[in-house]
Amino acid sequence: MSEVDSLRRFLFEEVPLRGHWVRLQDSWAAAREHQAHPLAVRSLLGQTLAAASLLAASLKFKGTLTLQIHSTGCLSMLIAQATHEQQVRAMAQVREGAAVADDSDFRTLVGEGRLVVTVDTHDDTPPWQGVVPLTGETLAASLEYYFEHSEQLATRLLLAADDQQAAGLMLQRLPNPAHAGEGSAAQWQAVWEEASLFMGTVQGPELLATPITTLLPLVFGEHDIRLFDATAVGYRCRCDRQRVSGLLRSLGETEAREVLAEQGAITVTCEFCQKPYRFVVIDVEQLFAPVPLPTAGQSLN
Repeated sequence: MSEVDSLRRFLFEEVPLRGHWVRLQDSWAAAREHQAHPLAVRSLLGQTLAAASLLAASLKFKGTLTLQIHSTGCLSMLIAQATHEQQVRAMAQVREGAAVADDSDFRTLVGEGRLVVTVDTHDDTPPWQGVVPLTGETLAASLEYYFEHSEQLATRLLLAADDQQAAGLMLQRLPNPAHAGEGSAAQWQAVWEEASLFMGTVQGPELLATPITTLLPLVFGEHDIRLFDATAVGYRCRCDRQRVSGLLRSLGETEAREVLAEQGAITVTCEFCQKPYRFVVIDVEQLFAPVPLPTAGQSLN
């Protein structure tokens, strides 16, 4: 499988450390296809999409993980979602009147906001939600704070995005086995600290450009690491023309025809991905055409 639009898990064989790596290309392009944002917003949006994929990789059930930034800064909204099947989508909105420079930093974009992680299991169980303040000078730092305080799981994250790709690397320190002695625990902690230190030397362009098979030994040295097969990541928004058609039908024929007469066409834009759906006269005629009754011998099933 290609190393783009894929997620890979890895484990340290003799140390309680695990990690995930993701690189997005076509899915990243599709996610922002209908969203025009300054460079700084695009970069943060791509990082958030990669982060959602990394976090969703730990889901052990069918569900959706939503990563949301509630911002007091230039961004009025930023959301990324990933399902257990690694179907992803993301959106950002800039606050009306805000001036965003291409080199705006994380704090300028988000202000003193908060980070919300929601897990929806797609059944009758209420969604689980964790909320922490945005901490540090990067999204990665805020997510590390989230794991430390909401999951009690030591975590290190690298995130990067440009106009071609978005990528992420996450390493987590798992609890020591119950049978572990003090000597083993101290040794494992030393490996964790060393691995964390070397992760800090990786820059964004290097993360985006380096294959995972090269990156792991580059960052983690001679440690014995098991790299699992890739999982495909794909873009998918829940909107489609059929859903929008149902929305127009619920609007009512009279109102739909009034909009059509006034504007010449009806355009409905998905609030999430900003994809426009355009309906002209013939489309509206078909929407509200009477359904013919079945003739003899025909079944309604």
